Amino acid sequence: MKFVLIKKLSQPDLFKSYLQEFKLESIFSSFVAGTITGIIGVIRAISYAALIFSGSLAIHLNVGVGIAIFSSAAISIVVALTSSLPGMIATPLAAPTAVLAILAAKIAATLATESISNPEILMTVVAAIALGSLLTGATLWVLGTIRGGNALQFIPYPVVGGFMAATGWLLIRGAIQVMTGEPLTFANLAWFIELDPALHWGTGLIIALVLLIMTKQFRHSLIMPGILFAATGLFYGAVWQSHVPLTTIRDRGWLLGPFPAGDLWQPLTRQSLEQVHWDVIIQHSDILGLLVFVSLLSLVLTNGGIELALGQDLDLNRELRAVGMANLAAGLGSTMAGNQALPSTLLVHKMGAASRLTGLFKALPCIAVLFLGPAFLAYFPKPILGSLLLFLGLDLLWQWLYKIWFRLAWDDYFTILVTLVVINWVGFMVGIVVGFCMTVIQFLYNCTQKSPIELDGLSKNNVITTKNKSVMAAAELTHPHGKLEWIDLQGFLFFGNATFLFQKLRSRILYSQTGNTPDGFILNFQSVLGLDASAVLSFNKLLKLAQDEQFTLVFSQVSEPLQKKLIRGQGLDLESDYCVLWQPNR
Repeated sequence: MKFVLIKKLSQPDLFKSYLQEFKLESIFSSFVAGTITGIIGVIRAISYAALIFSGSLAIHLNVGVGIAIFSSAAISIVVALTSSLPGMIATPLAAPTAVLAILAAKIAATLATESISNPEILMTVVAAIALGSLLTGATLWVLGTIRGGNALQFIPYPVVGGFMAATGWLLIRGAIQVMTGEPLTFANLAWFIELDPALHWGTGLIIALVLLIMTKQFRHSLIMPGILFAATGLFYGAVWQSHVPLTTIRDRGWLLGPFPAGDLWQPLTRQSLEQVHWDVIIQHSDILGLLVFVSLLSLVLTNGGIELALGQDLDLNRELRAVGMANLAAGLGSTMAGNQALPSTLLVHKMGAASRLTGLFKALPCIAVLFLGPAFLAYFPKPILGSLLLFLGLDLLWQWLYKIWFRLAWDDYFTILVTLVVINWVGFMVGIVVGFCMTVIQFLYNCTQKSPIELDGLSKNNVITTKNKSVMAAAELTHPHGKLEWIDLQGFLFFGNATFLFQKLRSRILYSQTGNTPDGFILNFQSVLGLDASAVLSFNKLLKLAQDEQFTLVFSQVSEPLQKKLIRGQGLDLESDYCVLWQPNR
């Protein structure tokens, strides 16, 4: 796989590229891929709506479904037309949805204490969701316009890990509340092991585990929707076999609803705006700020993941503008914020449907559901929706608590755990601040442990001069690496400079102005004092790029502690044909 530079096209060239996508074979593949991702998007949108509109807001779930599905359609269309990558799929994501669920719950709880009517509570929640989308869209668009995308990448890796793990746990708690109708707290923990509630969340847990196992074993696009449809069929098969009326099944809490009559999408009007309690929204404005930050973080992480998976270098600033405009459209439609969707985008490209039409076709199932209205929602089993949320939460915990254990040092992993606990006990903003503080403290402590006189046991006689670099490289590196470029690294490599290092080396390989591209790099670690998890991640990305572009990375004079840290984090692979560890004679 090669990294491809996405060039900026002129208006005529851009118009021609759009016309080329309307070929018959392109339309057919785009329609199939768009329909599949659209169905998946509808299922996820309904589950996200159930997460936000839970508890006392559950009676308004039909409005929540309209918000989520309209958002999925609107964001998909705008991003499909404006993204730097044809075939980019966008939709509401789990992390911002978890923040919106907190915002909605706090607003509902505040207004409930003041004996405010349900319609006014609903309109206030919808206005807060729409305002969050507008603020997110405006922030992203401005950052993209002033080309501030690169500044967003300096986020410590353990803080990202703690945030993602906390999001996973919040999704699990939300899933249990969707399935049982009760929040998961220590006070009512004993109630959840009683037979009736255990049957509700236990059914969803079984389906979620099946989803988790099957999606890890098989990468087919129909695995997840197939399992969910099969589980729905088994559910109704069991109901038919039991001869219990659906009204009784609904009364026992197994089905959604009942819902009031009306359309799913109910945008704010001048009359409904008069019912909004703006003072309560301002009271919880910190959560709106958190939503903007989480959306930024999600975009940066997703953008980097798509680049690595597809081998294409995206224009982050253009993606900021595209997602920003999409969120502005969602906000004007009184709906929730969204972002790029990594799994769906990869699925589209694997299906050979990397076309802007795919994102347009993805909106068709969403539009169809909006026209159907709320009647069909009453037949949705709660364990099915809860299982999808549970699957998403378990998948995040699997990645950011289990798999990451084998890649990080204990202090970085401890930061993830503390950030996770603080976010769930206190809140997102406090947890993220605590994570940042712990990372800074670790950085300062690691710097104090290094002697300013002697670096990793190397004396002055071991320092390689510029004059002798090429001679020593040719003499001691027996593998035919071709033309290697010497890079001296120095100081402490951490989240503040590791991303810059990766970007500079990637640009040297991909976008050489002189055409004199090297065949590899000799990375001299002689003056490196230490490195953190973010730096290890940058070397992991650089190693993947080396394998894709077939250039050589030579790690020179790396101390044993740094070797262990790089190998553990997969930033140094001694079995790779494009990675060499070179330790000169001392």
